[in-house]
Order: sequence, then structure tokens, then C-alpha cells
Amino acid sequence: MGDKKCTFGVRMAIDISMLNEIIYREVKHFRNYKIYRPNFGAIPVAGKIAAAHDQLKTESQQEADKVEEYFHNVAQTRAEGPKTKFPEPATENQIYGWYEKPLMALDRGDRRLYKPRRESKDTKIDIVILVSNPRRRH
Repeated sequence: MGDKKCTFGVRMAIDISMLNEIIYREVKHFRNYKIYRPNFGAIPVAGKIAAAHDQLKTESQQEADKVEEYFHNVAQTRAEGPKTKFPEPATENQIYGWYEKPLMALDRGDRRLYKPRRESKDTKIDIVILVSNPRRRH
């Protein structure tokens, strides 16, 4: 037992080909873009305090017009809903509220499709609570 050395903290030898393969697999999914295209639909979480484009500085009229046009484009895009972007619902959740008009006209005289409930246990209990409330008796 005394002749065995502690291997805690000793690094294994690095295989350079294995290291190159790891780096290649990690880097192959990254892309560097030369042109920045803003996503008008995304809402930023917070402003960047130290960002160069967020700093107040003197700017020319042309730059001010560019910024104003950018803000106008962002406001227009956010004001539009998904109905202007897509001809039909793109997701399952967009189906609810997409079609405003009912598929069939509701005929309240037809008892096959229209069955209103006049009283239920819940409404009776609510009426009893409202009537028995001592603050509402006047």
C-alpha cells in the first residue's frame, strides 16, 4: 500500500488528434456573418449598457433618419399580428381565435344545436350567497 502513488491531480496525456477532432466538431456548427440583419419580431430582454450602438453621441442627419426608419420598421412589424404574416394558422395554438366567424350560423330556435342551461348548482349557490350577504341588505 505504501508503494502506490496518489494519482489525484495528475493529468492524462493529451492526444492531439482527439483534441483536433473535438475542436472540429464544436466549430463546424458556428457561422460568422458579415452583415447584421435585425430580427424585428424579437423583443430584446434588456438594453446593453456598454454597447457602442446604444451610447449617446452626436450623429449626422442621415444617421438620425436611418435610426428613425429602423424604429418605424420595428413598430410596424410589432403592430402586425400573425394573420398578416401567414395565410392560415402556423401552429396549433394559433387556431384558437384565428377564425372569428363561426362555421355555421347559430339558430337559437333549433334545439338540436342550441341548449342553454337555465340553472345549475353553481348559479343557485351564487344566488344564495348574494342574498344572504348581510352587507348587501339595505
